[in-house]
Amino acid sequence: MSIFSAGQNDSRIVVHRPHTDAAGQHYRQVDFFGLEVGRAYGTEDVKALMVRCGMDPELLDQPGVVEWFGGGPEIWDERA
Repeated sequence: MSIFSAGQNDSRIVVHRPHTDAAGQHYRQVDFFGLEVGRAYGTEDVKALMVRCGMDPELLDQPGVVEWFGGGPEIWDERA
């Protein structure tokens, strides 16, 4: 069991607003319980980061689990 899955639900996964990297690819920074865990270039990356952090990726669509800033899971281009 991950130290992050010990029943804490007040600090969710945060997916920050879209950015563009040096190669021109759009990504969103992902935090888990206040810790930066990586970049996601699509929702599958968010799910992979959830697994890495000990969470069930099926929770991605559950209300209150993931907080999206700068648009929901369909927005990856900062110009959108």
